[in-house]
Amino acid sequence: MRKLTVLLFALLLSVSAAVYSQPKITLHLTGGYGVPLGDFKTDVPAISPVTEDNRADADYFPYYTKMLINFGADGKLAFGKQGNARVTFGLTYNMFSNSTDAVFRINSNNDLAVTTFKPKVNVLSIALGGEWAFSPKKKVNPYLGAGIAANFFSGKFEFGREVRVKGAQRTGPMDMKSETRIGIIFDGGIDFRLSPQIGAVVGVKYHMINPLGKGADDPSEVGANEIDLGDQEHTEDGKTFSNRTISSINGYVGVSFYFGAPKTIKK
Repeated sequence: MRKLTVLLFALLLSVSAAVYSQPKITLHLTGGYGVPLGDFKTDVPAISPVTEDNRADADYFPYYTKMLINFGADGKLAFGKQGNARVTFGLTYNMFSNSTDAVFRINSNNDLAVTTFKPKVNVLSIALGGEWAFSPKKKVNPYLGAGIAANFFSGKFEFGREVRVKGAQRTGPMDMKSETRIGIIFDGGIDFRLSPQIGAVVGVKYHMINPLGKGADDPSEVGANEIDLGDQEHTEDGKTFSNRTISSINGYVGVSFYFGAPKTIKK
């Protein structure tokens, strides 16, 4: 038993002393949680008293979110002798959601009632950018990067009972109109090299989702069962809505895969 303990200890020392040559290609598969920022965390009006002033407005439906779950895949191509500079390509699926109670009109008489409301907004982001890896040949490799992203919106809005929205009775969920916005992503994290082929990664992304491409569709361009994003200043039903900012901060963890790296090198 004593010899086995010594052998295991020697093996651990050997592994800890190993360093790896930088890989040509790195792939991260990640998942995590985040927080909506900007107007995407607008509070649902209070449910007491049940008044018209506290009614949930359809123009705000996409902005009543509170939670964020994300799944992503990031590919990184290293350049140069040291491999510090990288071109990055990312695909991230962001699911913004909330489950709460809200005041709604329930009939053509504009009577009000409180019911369950579940807004769900999905943003598929496809990003291209650059990154600087500080220690690509070490087992612990911090990195910082940034990129431009095309963000594709979709979603669904569910109610606990029949409600009246946009002048019509709704007995089922409403859909979010498909929209596209151009954004910017800032990314920072640490890649832990566990072997020449596999590692673990942890990081944070700050996503400015709609700095470019804001819009507000004419009501005639929105389907009868659709809600549009409406993030550009506009007037609807006599109310003026200002420009809206959509952003988020996402924490993530995941698995790294390395390709094109030479064999392990001993110190």
